[in-house]
Amino acid sequence: MKGTCTWRPHPATVGFRMQNRFTRWLVVLLVSISTKAVASGQESGPAKGAERPAPPAVAPPAPPTVVPPAAPAVERSRSVLLLGDSLIATGFGDYLLARLEAHPEIRASRRARSSTGLARPDFFDWMEVGEEEVKRHQPEVVVVILGGNDGQSLLERGGGKPIHWGKPEWEDAYRRRIESFAGVIAAPGRKIIWLELPATGLKRFEQKLALIRGLQREVISSRTDARYVDTREYFTDAKGKALLQARVEGFRKPMKLRMSDGVHFTIAGGRYFASKVYPEVLGALGLSRG
Repeated sequence: MKGTCTWRPHPATVGFRMQNRFTRWLVVLLVSISTKAVASGQESGPAKGAERPAPPAVAPPAPPTVVPPAAPAVERSRSVLLLGDSLIATGFGDYLLARLEAHPEIRASRRARSSTGLARPDFFDWMEVGEEEVKRHQPEVVVVILGGNDGQSLLERGGGKPIHWGKPEWEDAYRRRIESFAGVIAAPGRKIIWLELPATGLKRFEQKLALIRGLQREVISSRTDARYVDTREYFTDAKGKALLQARVEGFRKPMKLRMSDGVHFTIAGGRYFASKVYPEVLGALGLSRG
């Protein structure tokens, strides 16, 4: 009977193989442990004794912006109202208003209408308008120049029979209108400055103006709250003739004062007249030049 031959590894060979397997397993284990240690070290930060990186520079907070308080507005406590016809509506009124507004203590207002006066309330009623304006502005001083258009028949607002220019009753009726208008714009503590109609040098026109000036002077001068300002010295020369030219502030040479109609002022003439009236207003307010 043939014997069966069974191959068996040599014990030494078996031991060598087991040793190799153990070695490979040990290497894998060590590598795994080393890798974890490195990873753990990276997560936990730099090693002891290593320099720490400087923290990023942070700019210091900007100081809060301090806004200085606004200077309190200066109250313009003194009020002036200008009332009148085309002389107030144009250059003279423009310059006087500007001069008054330039004063730190004055607030000025103006109501003007060309071709008006006290003769024709059916066209423009200064009694009503004057009352409205003083109520609106409550002025301390009212400056008035009216009358250049009043050399005509007097009419009432609601119609009726006219009082013709040149008739004896005209003077009494016009005097009453001046009194009524002055009474309408007056108030306790308020001052009225009534400007004389400036001399024109126009003979026929001056004949009418002479009567109107006289009545205005009579009525206004009788009031304790009003001042009638004589303007003749501003617009006549030493011989009493109408002044055609004068030296005006802001102009190098003497300037023509009147336009071609002989009544209304040129730019220089308006400025000239305003420079004369301005001190009168300051005087009424008790103020010095601003």
